Parts: sequence; C-alpha cells; structure tokens
Amino acid sequence: MKHSVRTSLAVKAPFELPLALQGHGWIWLAPHRFEEASATWMVPLRIGERAVLATVRQQRAAKATASGSLSIRIDADRRVSSGDVATVRQHIAHMLRLKDDLGPFWELCKGKPRLDWAHQRGGGRLLRSPGMFEDLLKILFTTNCTWAATTSMTQKLVDAIGMQAPGGMRAFPTAHECDREASFFRDVVRAGYRADACVQLAQAFARGALRDEQFADTALPTPEFRKRLLALRGFGPYAAGQALRLCSRFDDLALDSWCRAQMATILERTTAPDDTWFVRRYEGFGHYAGLAMWCELTASWHCQ
Repeated sequence: MKHSVRTSLAVKAPFELPLALQGHGWIWLAPHRFEEASATWMVPLRIGERAVLATVRQQRAAKATASGSLSIRIDADRRVSSGDVATVRQHIAHMLRLKDDLGPFWELCKGKPRLDWAHQRGGGRLLRSPGMFEDLLKILFTTNCTWAATTSMTQKLVDAIGMQAPGGMRAFPTAHECDREASFFRDVVRAGYRADACVQLAQAFARGALRDEQFADTALPTPEFRKRLLALRGFGPYAAGQALRLCSRFDDLALDSWCRAQMATILERTTAPDDTWFVRRYEGFGHYAGLAMWCELTASWHCQ
C-alpha cells in the first residue's frame, strides 16, 4: 500500500522551478524526471534504508514580487514520519540551493547584456545532488566522453543497483552500494577507464575517508579546495572546476573546452579568446565571476 504526505517549502522571488532545474545538465540524468509541460519534477530520494518519491511543483504567489512556495508530495511504501518529511525537505532545499543568497549577484547582473535575465528571473541556482558522492560520480561520468555516454552510464548504474521507489523509479545508489569491484563499473555501467576511479570514490565515501562536510567547508580558500578535488583519482582541472560550481565556489571560472567554444560562438569568432580575456571580462563580478560566466554562456537556454 502506498502512503503519501504533502509538505511545502517557501521560495523567495525571483524563483522559477524550471530555471533552477535546467541551469545545467543534471536534470536530464537519472534518477531525475522533469515534465516540461506541467513543470513537474520527480526524483526518488534515499531516506535511510528505503527510497521515497518526491514530486515537486511550484505554487505561484499572488504578486510577482512576493514569495511563493514549492509543493512536495512524498510517496512511500509505508508510513512517512515527521523525520522523513524533514529529511526530504532538507534534500530538496539543498538540491535547489534555496539557502544560497544570490541577491548580490543578481544586482551585479542588472542591466548587463546577456545577464539581465538572471537579475529578472533569479538565474544561477544550479541543480545539485542530495550529497557530494552522487555529484562527484556523475562528474566522473562526464569526463572525456559525449553527453549521450554520460546519460547511458548514469542510467545503467541506477537501473542496476538503485533502490526502487513507489511508482517504479529508482534512486541513485549510495556509496556503500557502489563499493564494488571495478569489473562492475566496466562491464555493467560501461564506465571504461573510469572504473578504478569510480571504485576509489565509492570506497572513500563508504568508509568515511570522504564526507559531505569536507565539501561544505566555507573557511577553506578556493585554491586549497581545488587541491582537495584534484587529489581525487580521475579529477583533472575540468572535473575539479565542475565540482567547484556545485559547491558554490564561483570565484573560480572553471574554464573548459565547452566554455571556450561557447564563447567563440557568442562572439562569432572562429577561435575562442584566451583565458586572460575571460579573467578580465568577469573580474568585476568578484567571487561570482564563474557564475556570471556560466549564466552568460547559457543565456540562450533560457532566453528565446
């Protein structure tokens, strides 16, 4: 028998759920499902030893400038406790970065070509996972491959060992569940050369050598934070840069080949500008430089 509970989370304007979900590619990877027509987000979440399904929609405020809310329906295979509800609310708030104060960033974007949209609509809330293990493993799945390969690896992992939630969707597996032989990642997930790095990452989180708290240390300077990421097997400058964005470290531009090529397209050039050009272009945004660059590079995704 399925049990359902409804709860809500307050969101302060400007906030658009589709915009927050589609800021980068995570929403299109398992275990997420997003129905664009109804702006409905469904994600299975691990709550202890079981998986529940969270269905999230935005409730519009009466006035455009007023705060609104997110309605969350939690479907489970047995009674949902108040503690379970609190955990789901915490996960959703973390994933959507509802506690991040982007007001200063939006003010910096105000009136600027290709960035004013972020000021008007509240751009810059890049979707992340409930925990760092999922984010880091997905980043490994993006290295040196096509997006189709990333999608396939993620889906194969979730299909193989993700715990099933009501309705049939499967949650992303925990580090303990991913603590397997490299052959699993090579033969089942089809992760190729990444298999050993996947195993080491899973083991580090499963055995406590890595913890979410280590990636939430706001006192650690970004250069030291980057070193911590680069020490992980399989994490070069590209992967570290992606992880920095998901940890709200926007003072690092996190430049990669896609960023350079996208800027060349925007500028209608045959070659991309060099890295010093990027530094000069965004230096006025201070520790939001990387977020400003990302929002400019992805403006066409949100502005038709």
